[in-house]
Amino acid sequence: MRFIRRIFLAVFLLLTNVLVMSQDMLGTSLGNYAGIDGLKLNPSSIQNSKSFLDIRVIGLDVFLQNNYLFLKKSDYRFTNFFKSGYQWPTHPEPYGTGDRIFYHYDNLRNKNAFIQERVDGPGAMLIVGHHAFALTTAVRTVVALSNVPYELANFMYLGLNYVPQQKISYTDPGPVKAYGMTWGEIGLSYSHTFYATGYDVFSAGISVKRLLGIGGIYINARSIDYMVPDDQTLDVKNLDAEMGLALPVDYNTNTTLISPLFKGGGFGADLGITYTRLKKYHQNPSFNTLCAQTYEDYLYRIGIAFIDFGGINFKNNATRIRIDNRSSYWTDLNNLRIDSINELLDTISYKFYGNNTEAYAGNSFTMWLPAALSAQVDYHLRKFWYVNASMIYGISIARNSVARPAIVAVAPRYETRWFEASMPVSLYNWQAVRMGLALRIYWLSFGTEKLGGFLHFSDFTGLDFYASIKLFFNKGNCRDKGPPRCGGPEPKKIRY
Repeated sequence: MRFIRRIFLAVFLLLTNVLVMSQDMLGTSLGNYAGIDGLKLNPSSIQNSKSFLDIRVIGLDVFLQNNYLFLKKSDYRFTNFFKSGYQWPTHPEPYGTGDRIFYHYDNLRNKNAFIQERVDGPGAMLIVGHHAFALTTAVRTVVALSNVPYELANFMYLGLNYVPQQKISYTDPGPVKAYGMTWGEIGLSYSHTFYATGYDVFSAGISVKRLLGIGGIYINARSIDYMVPDDQTLDVKNLDAEMGLALPVDYNTNTTLISPLFKGGGFGADLGITYTRLKKYHQNPSFNTLCAQTYEDYLYRIGIAFIDFGGINFKNNATRIRIDNRSSYWTDLNNLRIDSINELLDTISYKFYGNNTEAYAGNSFTMWLPAALSAQVDYHLRKFWYVNASMIYGISIARNSVARPAIVAVAPRYETRWFEASMPVSLYNWQAVRMGLALRIYWLSFGTEKLGGFLHFSDFTGLDFYASIKLFFNKGNCRDKGPPRCGGPEPKKIRY
């Protein structure tokens, strides 16, 4: 039983407390110098960049938010993460085993968590008149836990010896979901201004991404009916659930198994459209060189996009088990010894079906990306001042979709070529209000959508940080203003 408890506790702590899209990097994805970073929210946005060429060197995005475990603000200092050998203050729980660093919210709300880590590799964006192209690379990790009943969260964190919840029958209709997936992306994007007349400009864009699955695991419980009589007994009256895993681990020895590196593959896509209301009549682009392209100022822009549509089929080192409305009675759990993942899966099958094989449902499964509807409105107040409103709303496109929390944000912005600052104020998952700060000093951008994670104004429930380094070259900023002086004729102007 100690092995099972360690697995459940490790997974839950990973889902709720380990370090971790800012969720969507609003501070670097919304401005006129966003360039290639704007693809994260809308693939048509690159057409509106002030730069004709944008080259990303590297980017980093780290995000965590949960509504169950927290550090008290009196115990928390962000700088403590960097102190060698620092011991976080601990406290005893009335019924839990041992002292603990984290406190838990004792309320009846369902528990949720979202973790994202993203490393953006080299990429580039190029605008040629009414056409824009981009190549991107990234490695992403997303972990999501959603709709976990409060009493189940307490048992997972504090153990079955949480006396106040013993001898009570619980029926949780679900679905209770836990997902974790790591994958690589190689993306190609194209945006085109298909209508530009007078003050009105419409652009459409698409990104197509090759997905390379490094690892994935999911648990989807559609119905749980159970009781905990005491700290060594679990009475599962009915369970309708399934689990799939494809991990870089040998399931018999629990050792690292790297080959093959990719456990599956698939494709993803983003689609978007942007309407721009210009301040002056649109002029058809005419230029000798790419750097001579002109930027047209706007009064406001409105964009809408569907992002992260796609999935990965895991079939290497993959296994799936299914519990189809079965019951099981577990006793003497403290003395139950399980030493490997395969042994755990065999035991689950035996407990629910009476043999070690019947619960196995296949050697492949598909997990879907955290799809969302993305909308943006950007208004040019005056000269260097802008204000942006944006929304990202998660969409479940299939049963094994990674749940993506909703976010609504308003971000005033001061923007010049050399310096940019924005302060997004956001509502996370319709519950938590957050304030952030993002800065760009020419090629270096960094920021957070949760400034409180670096301070100690309130209890610590999550952290958010993003940064990127990229080179950009502005429209209308050619070093050589004249034609080549080599005795030949002047180059013809390119028109689109």
